[in-house]
Amino acid sequence: MSNTPEFQQLQRQLLNYLRQPQAASVPAGFAPERLAIYRELLYNKFDESLSTCFPVIHSILSRDSWRTLVLDFIAGHQCLSPYYRQIPDEFVQYLHQERERPGDLPFLAELAHFEWMELQLSIAEAEPVTITSLSDAQLLSGAPVFAPVMQLLHYHWPVQEISPAFLPEETPAALTHILGFRNNDDQVQFIALNPATAQLVMLLQKGLSGQQALQEMKGELTDEQFIELTLFGRQILADLHHQGAIIDILPA
Repeated sequence: MSNTPEFQQLQRQLLNYLRQPQAASVPAGFAPERLAIYRELLYNKFDESLSTCFPVIHSILSRDSWRTLVLDFIAGHQCLSPYYRQIPDEFVQYLHQERERPGDLPFLAELAHFEWMELQLSIAEAEPVTITSLSDAQLLSGAPVFAPVMQLLHYHWPVQEISPAFLPEETPAALTHILGFRNNDDQVQFIALNPATAQLVMLLQKGLSGQQALQEMKGELTDEQFIELTLFGRQILADLHHQGAIIDILPA
């Protein structure tokens, strides 16, 4: 016989029914039509949070598919956080680690992570950003300092392009690289990067100067090709600085 107090047992039965009405029994003393009101209230709270954080996913799924996805999440995922604002965090975890549905869009989990990153970058705590005006020469000779709220992202799917008008069916051969950051106006920005630019950013994050990072990328290039690489790198550094991703330099 369970040592759990009767009212807690009833609470658990009620919760199980609200999450999985098709699998759980109606708790004794409750009318199904009244419980249906609570089920819809529960759904609406999750729907409000998730549709706000994942507008692209919400737009590319039919109304029934979206509702089924949200109800599956409510029924199948055990949220570890009691905070309402962390429902999107739990949703991303559910899609990446728990959900396996053959009929799902193949890019669903990655698209959810990309949309969720916008929320994470927007709420991350950081000191106000001041951008120092820098010349191309300074960007090459010094070690670029990136915006304090920044994340280099890598995906198998072109998540930044997905919309109701573009739903890719086959995984592209090349990875998608995206630099996400919050600029000095506290606006979240995403910049799509080609593989060479992504490699340059990764090297710069190690504290190398622009010139040192380009030297690391030289490989088997001839001197003439390295000159072209340096011109390319200088333009990339200037663009990242102009867009607010690079805010200052430090001595190399």
